[in-house]
Amino acid sequence: MKIINRVCLFLIFITFQSLLGAIEKEEVITGQYFVSQDIEDFDCHSSSLIASAPGKLCAVWKGGPGKGSSSFDIKENVGIWLSLFENNNWSIPRQIVEAADSVCWSPVLTKHPSGKLILFYRIGADPRHTVSLFKTSHDNGLNWSAAQILPAGIVGPTKTKPVFDDQGNMLCGSSVEVGEPEDELKATACWIEILGQNQRWSKHGPIAIKERPFGCIEPVLFWGNNGTLKMLCRDRSHKMNLDGWIRSAESLDKGKTWSELEKTTLPNPDAGIDALNCIEGEVVLIFNNSHTDRYPLTLALSKDYGQTWTTFFDLEEESGEFPSITQDVQGFLHVTYAYKQAGQTQRRIKHVVIDLKKLSGLDDLQEDA
Repeated sequence: MKIINRVCLFLIFITFQSLLGAIEKEEVITGQYFVSQDIEDFDCHSSSLIASAPGKLCAVWKGGPGKGSSSFDIKENVGIWLSLFENNNWSIPRQIVEAADSVCWSPVLTKHPSGKLILFYRIGADPRHTVSLFKTSHDNGLNWSAAQILPAGIVGPTKTKPVFDDQGNMLCGSSVEVGEPEDELKATACWIEILGQNQRWSKHGPIAIKERPFGCIEPVLFWGNNGTLKMLCRDRSHKMNLDGWIRSAESLDKGKTWSELEKTTLPNPDAGIDALNCIEGEVVLIFNNSHTDRYPLTLALSKDYGQTWTTFFDLEEESGEFPSITQDVQGFLHVTYAYKQAGQTQRRIKHVVIDLKKLSGLDDLQEDA
């Protein structure tokens, strides 16, 4: 009888594992697209994605002509490009910001409660020497205003979209770097920049790893329970030949003061991440599940606001970095990221669609199992 029971349990486990694989490949990911064009000697990176209106998406990214990686090998003419998604098709990309002698860094899209889109971006030779600007659109990304400069000292969101509190204040996760990774004197710090309804900015921080000046950058914000604001950060430890981890902190006063940054159980190879509060209540996280490589690109969910994470599957196994997440009114998740096809030398922006309802059901199966 014990042998029969063990065989039954084994068969149930195998069946569950098979079901998991089948759902991953055939049901959870319901669409895959390339956003940027396939152009020889042209590199794309650092996309930002927003659900602009029912049935519509707007994506931006930095890109420019040349051989190699934009910002590392290509140090000029790296501007910002835009494409619009409707009826399951992306429009032909067009350049909306030019930087003839420089690089545009990590454009960030957000949708204001009023409905307008805001594009934040930085122009400069490197992330330590930039000017921060923004543009707005009142027609879901078709047309954009002239660029406006942010006040000196305000960086704007450095990787992922801001969040809005119940008073309509915009909270941006930003970061500042001083010195190069190889320098003896170097430092990083995360900040929260808040644009109030009075259109005045305030800056709160620094938020850093205790006793480690060169620590985290590019904070990602999401809401916890009871109004708690949560932060996940990209760790720069890999640049010092140490294991990197995603770090977390929380604020009980809507971003003004923060707990110390703590190490999570999730690795980080000094690469951008993104997280999002979902309509259904979960928090979704996309990250590179490695201490050393910017692959695989992995999806995880949390049902307790980031206290614990369930890792599901890899969106990409050998490429995929700097993700951006948004959710449409139907509940589908949309993710864009930089992707290098096998045999290619430069990157394009890829878009995948995820059926969160099926993913949430799978999470229940995992807990029951």
